[in-house]
Amino acid sequence: MFNIRVYGILINEYNQVLVSDEWIRGQYITKFCGGGLEQGEGSIECLKREFMEEMQLPVEVTGHFYTTDFFQQSAFDVSQQIISIYYLVKALAPISVPLRNQPFDFDEQQKRFYELHGETETFRLVHIDDFSADTLTLPIDKLVAGMILERHTPSTFFEEQLVLENERVRLEPLQPQHINPLWEVASQKELWLYTSSKVSSRADFERYCQQAFNERKLHQSYPFAVYDKLEKRYGGSTRYGNVSFTHKRAEIGWTWYHPDLQRTGLNRACKFLLLRHAFENLDLNRIEFKTSLTNKRSQQAIDKIGASKEGILRKHIINDDGTARDTVYYSILKQEWPATRLSVFSNF
Repeated sequence: MFNIRVYGILINEYNQVLVSDEWIRGQYITKFCGGGLEQGEGSIECLKREFMEEMQLPVEVTGHFYTTDFFQQSAFDVSQQIISIYYLVKALAPISVPLRNQPFDFDEQQKRFYELHGETETFRLVHIDDFSADTLTLPIDKLVAGMILERHTPSTFFEEQLVLENERVRLEPLQPQHINPLWEVASQKELWLYTSSKVSSRADFERYCQQAFNERKLHQSYPFAVYDKLEKRYGGSTRYGNVSFTHKRAEIGWTWYHPDLQRTGLNRACKFLLLRHAFENLDLNRIEFKTSLTNKRSQQAIDKIGASKEGILRKHIINDDGTARDTVYYSILKQEWPATRLSVFSNF
């Protein structure tokens, strides 16, 4: 007999994970919020119902996270096999039920409820830095906790030798050995007309690259060298910048390609890889883009990949040459990504 359970992973803007401490039939269990699927309802409908019943909290399901792919016997009934479905959820209202600082900190009312019904529960927010598989009791929850930590540990991301690749392009972590081949591209003066950084010499470019290396060490950005597989040469550079795992956002920028490779599909191939990894692997909520108000070609390129224009920040940046730049901001949100992927990147 199968017992289907549906759980929600709620991580708030402060990087705190919501867990439930339950006292049930004499056992103490810490788990994710959720419960059993009832006859006639779907899994998402079940999860929304469970959050309302347990916490009076309306939630939005933002994505599927994991479904059990191994045999797990029920801890309460050995005749049942547990199948657990986990979704990422977002609270649509402030949490109104009392939150505890310690596990199984039941008040008198909850203890009386247990005496009458044989079960009671309370809730806690656990910061991701203090969260681990040991926070939870059940085997499947422990597995899911490990998966969550893989997605939310910044050092894992910045220390990984991340290579993103499709048929057109390979994005390689920027290294000192890329300086020589990329200087052949960066020496094209027109690339730096609209950028805040101004590169006019090999020394300038080496300083530019060193700054990129330093930002990666500081967990601020992740720069890439762009290898054009069609042309069989390095064609430019791009990066994730202003990365904030706490706020689940990053910027894609610092992008430049050899003039011969612009408007050839190279940029779209790069952006697909970066956006897919950001939303589908890093689980970010927002990707930002920005460019100079005077850079019309860059604005057109950002428009073509489906980003929404958010506004202009006047006198936003002082360029290396001392001039002030007005900056245009764009973004793509996680919930917009499926439609954007289908409409803009359908051939990848």
